Amino acid sequence: MVERLGENKVFKVFAFLKRNAELLTHDEYRAGHVGFHCCNSRRLKDIRGYSVNIWANAPLGPRLGALHDEIVVREPPGFLELWDGFPEVWFDSHRSWTEAGTPEPTRAMAGGLQVDPNWTLGDGPYLFDPLPDRPTEFRSYHLHMEEHIVVPVERPEHKLVKLVLFFRRNPVLGEDAFVQGVLNHYAPLTARIGGLYGCTLNFRDTDQEAAFRNYYPADAWAFSPEGYAMRRAFCALWDGAIELHVDSVGAFVAARSAPDLHPRLCAAERHLFAANWYVEVDENMIVMPNRGTSPSFYYR
Repeated sequence: MVERLGENKVFKVFAFLKRNAELLTHDEYRAGHVGFHCCNSRRLKDIRGYSVNIWANAPLGPRLGALHDEIVVREPPGFLELWDGFPEVWFDSHRSWTEAGTPEPTRAMAGGLQVDPNWTLGDGPYLFDPLPDRPTEFRSYHLHMEEHIVVPVERPEHKLVKLVLFFRRNPVLGEDAFVQGVLNHYAPLTARIGGLYGCTLNFRDTDQEAAFRNYYPADAWAFSPEGYAMRRAFCALWDGAIELHVDSVGAFVAARSAPDLHPRLCAAERHLFAANWYVEVDENMIVMPNRGTSPSFYYR
């Protein structure tokens, strides 16, 4: 893993998940994930933050208008067919992430506070893309992300639009030059887009197994030849993502088109990225991220 200037020391994971298409539509998956699955997964031991992003139903391209062809470059065909949603989870460390499934006493019962006998993540193979020969598993892309807070997220009392800018490194740039260019030049320019309620830069860890190692057993699908091959193909599409919170797509288009900023952002994108494109997601905040000192009480 390359050391990042200003790297946040939380252990953050993006988990890209495809729905069980034989059982669920995209909107049924949305209800199952947010309405039920999150009720159990928010109870993972020592979780410090948890959100679920599900791609929005309305196509984004037409709403970007003429700006689309200037800020979307070489979007991979069928990218949204590879996943329906990606949860983000925050933990204090890789160790706390790998121990997250340890049951905790969270249910008040006749004997006092006890481990809930009904706590389960067993809906996974029904909710997500199942593996026919592995009835308790499902396909996923769990990836460690190196997070940098560019503009702290401040959520008002109304629904915001969240756009995720995915990008792939220009191969003429070395890894270090790319990271420093995005972190020290492109991210500060992006922070100047008017009307931002938050901007978070994420680099995908070059160690593609970082989030799987010690989290899943060695004989899990993630470490099978198919698991390795699918993960490498998916990771080849993008190297990082910037999360942007705005009032509306229209407000973003107007702010991104500002004549004093737009040419500079486009020039930086042409220099740094081989591909860059946007996805609108519906963000569901399950556990508000707390990146400070871990509290001494049960925190959710």
